[in-house]
Amino acid sequence: MSKKELILQATLELLADQGLQNISVPEIIKTSGVAAGTLYYYFSDKDDLIDRLYLDLKQEAGNALTKGINQDSNFKEQFFLLWKNLYSFYTSYPKKFEFLEDYAHSPKVRNEIKAITQTYYQSAIDLFKSGINIGILRKLPVQLMLNMVFGNISTFARMVLLEEIDPTPELIQHSIQSSWDSVRIN
Repeated sequence: MSKKELILQATLELLADQGLQNISVPEIIKTSGVAAGTLYYYFSDKDDLIDRLYLDLKQEAGNALTKGINQDSNFKEQFFLLWKNLYSFYTSYPKKFEFLEDYAHSPKVRNEIKAITQTYYQSAIDLFKSGINIGILRKLPVQLMLNMVFGNISTFARMVLLEEIDPTPELIQHSIQSSWDSVRIN
């Protein structure tokens, strides 16, 4: 693991344990085992480090989102796989999921960071736009539809991680179907 990756990993661990407001650069340095100069070689300050971590994890989630989606599959199959992919990412990496959720709803996320992260989800945006254009999905703003669907995935994943529900295959399938029903044209 590179020194930059050590710093990012240590930051994620500290965020998971203590929250954004409670971590400091000296703690990150100590936890990562790198010298202060090394941290400042890669990041200008704590905010820059947090932004970079957020961007990296959003890109990772965006890559996971469309894994295995075949453009030749029917639209509903693509939607179902997209849902399962993001759910799987969230539940496989709970610390990443928690940070992404917390920071995404933080006032600290600048508009330029939001614009960059949107590019990581462009394939999902394009999929939803095509669904609208071919008359499968409702004519709603794409951003609204994505938030509706991703909100469902996020809530389901959180309940699974908190052991509030048992993610049986049937429950997962019904949850995906509910998300599908919320955006498809009846």
